[in-house]
Amino acid sequence: MPSNRFRPIISGATYFITSVAFQRHRWFENPALAQVVVDQLKHYKNAYGFNLHAYTVMPDHYHAVITPGETKTISQVLHAVHSFTATLINQHLNSLDAKKIWQGNAWDVVARDEAAYWRMIAYTLLNPWREGLVNDPLQPYPFSNIAEWREKEDDEFLLDLFSQIHDWREFGE
Repeated sequence: MPSNRFRPIISGATYFITSVAFQRHRWFENPALAQVVVDQLKHYKNAYGFNLHAYTVMPDHYHAVITPGETKTISQVLHAVHSFTATLINQHLNSLDAKKIWQGNAWDVVARDEAAYWRMIAYTLLNPWREGLVNDPLQPYPFSNIAEWREKEDDEFLLDLFSQIHDWREFGE
């Protein structure tokens, strides 16, 4: 059943996004399909002028921390990313029937303060480690931007940030 969930437009807000693959299908275990999601997040970041603070593409979902720019709302950003990733993934699958890629509307939470922002960043960057996809919290994961964070912040900063997160259920999946 389609969701008609209202997503308010909050100027200047930063959003923590979780978008789940249809029926939790593990499309993104395939590195080429995971890369499609990364590439489209980056493409629309440039095309729509939004800030992509952090992202991680997991086997059956992705997380992103996004602040929309001046020209597009978060709903418009997500619609563009989801529609074009679905088109590209279906082209890659070369299937006779188009596959449904995304499970309805993405789930979003607005950062109400700086502490919430940092929790969102930590949750997003640590997700591959929490799920056992990497052995160390700082280990590069090819479908996240933790390597970029390690370039701009030192490892001590990130480890301190990660250590402050105690309740992962805040953002749930």
